[in-house]
Amino acid sequence: MKTELIIAIVSAVVALSSAAIAIFGQLKSTRLQAELERLRTADERRFESEKTVAKFREPLARAAYDLQSRFLNILKLDLIQTYIQSGDERTRSYVIDNTTFLIAQYLAWTEIIRKEIQFLDLGEDEQTRSLARLQDNIYSIWQADASAFNQVFWIFAGEQRAIGESLIYEGPRGPECIGYGKFLRSLKAKKNLLVEGLRHDIAKLNTDLEKARPRMIALQNALIDLLAFLDPNNIRFPADRRTKVTH
Repeated sequence: MKTELIIAIVSAVVALSSAAIAIFGQLKSTRLQAELERLRTADERRFESEKTVAKFREPLARAAYDLQSRFLNILKLDLIQTYIQSGDERTRSYVIDNTTFLIAQYLAWTEIIRKEIQFLDLGEDEQTRSLARLQDNIYSIWQADASAFNQVFWIFAGEQRAIGESLIYEGPRGPECIGYGKFLRSLKAKKNLLVEGLRHDIAKLNTDLEKARPRMIALQNALIDLLAFLDPNNIRFPADRRTKVTH
């Protein structure tokens, strides 16, 4: 074989090898860039979801704590008998109106968080998925039909959202829940049929408490689980004030 031919063949092999190496390197670089972009996007999604949860962690935890505490007082400390059945008009109105507010306040903060995270991809964020599962569980207890609980304190999912929405306003730092004073002023208009229906259910606890007890216990327990997620180290709310009702 002529020297020139050998040189040409070797040159061609080297050229092909170089081209293959270059293509392989380019493909590897492209895959690496794609993976880095995926990780960057996932980090951004995680950051946004964590920022949203952190922003509303305190008010949601406070709303959950106040509501579970009210359920505990009703179920174990005879709040209804003391202030509705045996109390005067002032104490009766307070228990009915304030309990209505505590439920609506919790639903408002739940709705705020739902709207804030609804467009986030939660696939990479276990913390936010856990929060969503805990909130969905509470939603499910409220809306469970007569096959699971008595119809007392039965609130459909859409009604829960509507009650929550009615207490939301746009504050200087974003969406917030109205305070108790403004809520009381809104009650005077009696235009919110869902809130009025809730007040009616609470007023009937004087006679319907035993019917409402199973759902109320389930809700109180689920709210304690939510608090364990939002305040796992008992910093905001002491452990001895977060006891689950069993019966």
